[in-house]
Amino acid sequence: MMEKGDRLLAGVSGGADSVCLLLVLRELSREIGFSLSAVHVEHGIRGEESRGDAVFTEKLCGQLGIPCEVFFVDVPGRCRETGQSLEETARELRYNCFFQACSKFGADTIAVAHHANDSAETMLFHLARGTGIRGLGGIAPVMERKISEWEDDEHPLRKNLQNSADGENVRIVRPLLCVTGGEIRAWLTARGQTWRTDSTNADVAYARNRIRGRIMPELEQVNTQAVLHMQRAGEQLREISAFLDEESYRAGQGAWEQIKRSDGEQEIHIFCAAFAQIHPFLQKHLLLLLLGMQAESRKDIASCHVEEVLGLMTQGVGRKISLPYGMTARRTYDSVILSRDSGAGQGAGQQCLSCELQIPGETVWGNGLCFRTKLVENPEFFKKIPEKRYTKWFDYDKIKFIVQLRTRKTGDFLQVNAAGGRKTLKKYFIEEKIPREERDRICLLADGDQIIWVIGHRISEAYKVDGQTRRILQVEVVFPTADQISCIE
Repeated sequence: MMEKGDRLLAGVSGGADSVCLLLVLRELSREIGFSLSAVHVEHGIRGEESRGDAVFTEKLCGQLGIPCEVFFVDVPGRCRETGQSLEETARELRYNCFFQACSKFGADTIAVAHHANDSAETMLFHLARGTGIRGLGGIAPVMERKISEWEDDEHPLRKNLQNSADGENVRIVRPLLCVTGGEIRAWLTARGQTWRTDSTNADVAYARNRIRGRIMPELEQVNTQAVLHMQRAGEQLREISAFLDEESYRAGQGAWEQIKRSDGEQEIHIFCAAFAQIHPFLQKHLLLLLLGMQAESRKDIASCHVEEVLGLMTQGVGRKISLPYGMTARRTYDSVILSRDSGAGQGAGQQCLSCELQIPGETVWGNGLCFRTKLVENPEFFKKIPEKRYTKWFDYDKIKFIVQLRTRKTGDFLQVNAAGGRKTLKKYFIEEKIPREERDRICLLADGDQIIWVIGHRISEAYKVDGQTRRILQVEVVFPTADQISCIE
């Protein structure tokens, strides 16, 4: 959890657990050689009592010679603004304050005071609410928190860590998970160390307090070592969960792919035929991982959501379900696509995105693609036109209107053969099995309602170079990054 030269920040509430943590870390810092600072957050919930906690903590840190930063936040006011629960809001604001203190003290690791009883209570809490193997693992001793989860993109700590070796994460460690709450209080009492008591811990209106005050004592009547036994079981379950993660990813190789769309958003494509070959248990576990990956969080991703996505595998094309975090899962011809709706797409019949193609010259499309054009006046050129997917040549004199780069709109059509046969763009997309949501984002080269080129796909027969061509329009698509090719294909 800590090595020589590390910079630790201890979260100290003033209660027995965090006071113990602070004293233990102070002794270890001398032995190991890491720096130590502290942070206290007064949540604005308990009035004078909690303000007393802040005074106690600041005084204790001063006596120990440990730098301390105290924050005052208004959790009840924030709850009224967001509609979140008191516990959830307090946790979010508390960690935001921790991150600010990390920035001030240059800390790269946050130490918090969870102990074995907290982990056992968490296991029961998750079990009662509904959970899988991961939730039954209790509290992990070491974890990393992604910078992208923090509220403020401009937060100084985000910038500091982006320049560090770790780059995107800060560590959170829990050194006291190996001991019980009873052992902590006994250790403090033996040292003559006082602590503060949070009166809300006795309020059974909170689910965790009911577990702590009513259920855990009964379990300890069954076996005095119940907490430590649950802690060991949690360790095994965390190992099993990590193993299942590895096995699920291994079994799922070739069954899914993460793709960047033309609007910059990520999608996950799950290929139904390959996915069906995976063991049913690993299918569910893999889906849970993929949903968490797309949502950038596993919180609130439940087994019911996994079952809903599984159900799409056997349903008809076009079916769509809504999921947490603004995610959707939709069934295409051969896959299920997980995405987070950005609202950037435009449907057929709605106002489409468009701009004039500069001829000759360069035109930059909204997703960063550059279209380079030039006119070639060489009647013999048509005899040696190469086959290239992202460079095309057209008979310029057959174009009737100003050439537009745009997304689709009602009435668009393609000429599909030399005899003049037409096909609506909608029908073409259906026959080519292009998913409905992707159709709204595909860039088109258009002459009025007639499509000259579906970028990345076919061109119209109406504008092909032939023996009568005098001027040739060359259009080349230039990609700023290689991975954007997949957005159009």
